[in-house]
Amino acid sequence: MRGRGVVLMANSILNASELDAAVAALIDASRAVGHRGGYLECAQHVEEAFGQEFDVSHCSVTDQADAALARAERVYDHLSLHVMDLVAEALKHDDWCYRVKTILDLPQTVELSDEEEETAGGDGDGNGEGEGGGDE
Repeated sequence: MRGRGVVLMANSILNASELDAAVAALIDASRAVGHRGGYLECAQHVEEAFGQEFDVSHCSVTDQADAALARAERVYDHLSLHVMDLVAEALKHDDWCYRVKTILDLPQTVELSDEEEETAGGDGDGNGEGEGGGDE
């Protein structure tokens, strides 16, 4: 556990779908705020250059972008990962090491030999079509 535990825990956290969704929403919202800010800055330069007001209502990003970014930041800041809840619960028990291992260790996959695969009903090509299921 000592040699692999930290790596397994980090992988479980970094591969959490909840984290992926929160980070994607945060990136999208911050990109929108940056786009709007750049558009408004450009409009200001145009106004200064031409000496007249520039219509910024054509900006594809609404003025709600800042609020959307604030919401995405709140979600990210208060994110609760299921794997961390499981680990925290496991640490409360005397056999915490075993419990954490069962949470973090991925199940072992076994490669079947061609003979074993044929007896299991496969045709050996891995496409799950059985005999005669190809483009013959």
